[in-house]
Amino acid sequence: MIIPKEPFRLLTFCLVMMIGLSCVLMSTQVKAERIIIPVAFSTPDTGFAGGAAVIWAIPNPEAGENKKDTVSAFGYLSQKGQVMLALSSSLYRSEGSMLLEPSVAFGKSVSTSHGIGSLSRTGSEESYEAEFVRLNFMAGWRILKDSYFGPAMSLQHRKYTDLSDARELKDYLAGNNEKMQSTRLGLGFQLKRDTRDNSFYSQKGVFSEAEFLTFDTSWGSDYNFNLFGLEHRRFIPLNSRSVLAIQGKIKAASGHVPYDQMPAVGGAQSIRGLLQDRYRDELALSSQVEWRRILTDKWGMAVFSGFGDVFPSFDQVRASELKYALGVGGRYALGQKQRVNLRLDFGYSDALGDAEADGFNVYFQVGEAF
Repeated sequence: MIIPKEPFRLLTFCLVMMIGLSCVLMSTQVKAERIIIPVAFSTPDTGFAGGAAVIWAIPNPEAGENKKDTVSAFGYLSQKGQVMLALSSSLYRSEGSMLLEPSVAFGKSVSTSHGIGSLSRTGSEESYEAEFVRLNFMAGWRILKDSYFGPAMSLQHRKYTDLSDARELKDYLAGNNEKMQSTRLGLGFQLKRDTRDNSFYSQKGVFSEAEFLTFDTSWGSDYNFNLFGLEHRRFIPLNSRSVLAIQGKIKAASGHVPYDQMPAVGGAQSIRGLLQDRYRDELALSSQVEWRRILTDKWGMAVFSGFGDVFPSFDQVRASELKYALGVGGRYALGQKQRVNLRLDFGYSDALGDAEADGFNVYFQVGEAF
């Protein structure tokens, strides 16, 4: 994998910082719960995949009730050739007045392009390959109880390695003046509020996040563009064993937006039933509702629905080609204390108007969709 000199230095610095923070975290007097998960999963976009995940979770009562410091490491290799290694942390410091969230991921993606817009047709997909390095960092200071605000940074390097089966995508990249290898450096801010009782399997509370990033050539980005994201999740307990989970998301982009940065809907964490990033444009709106039920100490189930679409801009938002999905799923708890679930979801998608969807798809993964 080829990494530019300056991004590589920044990546190395962040990795060292993350390792140092993780060592501090693991050396505390409080015993960490360590969850080692042999990972096997399958989605329509990856095929079967195998790997491993390790999660450390330490209660941090100084930060507040139900707050935990976490460090996660994850890696996998898929049937379709995807490879990824990732490390992330969420650390409360200064008696909970500061939140640090560094993450880094790199690997090779084998993705599918369906074109731009809400009317991309079934059967129009093109396969392409790319290598990537992605580094994100957020430092937030507590402004209200359970709420943090602070600077955010995103550094990404991407290289398209095989477009031989993606003629339309190759033409689009040329028309959009996109390089086959590029670096994107974005600076901005993030506002986050988290009152969930458990970040792995939430049964009550809310999670809200707003982020704005500006990518500019004056500080090393190859493109000038803006990204905005807003997400809200609410978990409403129905009784001691069931919860209603609701999620709404807005993603918007403007400027010279690279293809892979365009907001999209579809996939195992979005509208299940649609393929990953099935529809792309400069604005994406989506929502999901899920009823989750714990059946035994190990087993659970879920019934879910989702809907959303992409649009060129806010003033062109219409429901005439709305995409929607329905489904059911099973859950198996891998970690009892934190209840990290292995999930198997069966989703069916359809669309209104002249739009097309992908019908029935199966998702086998670790962790909840949201």
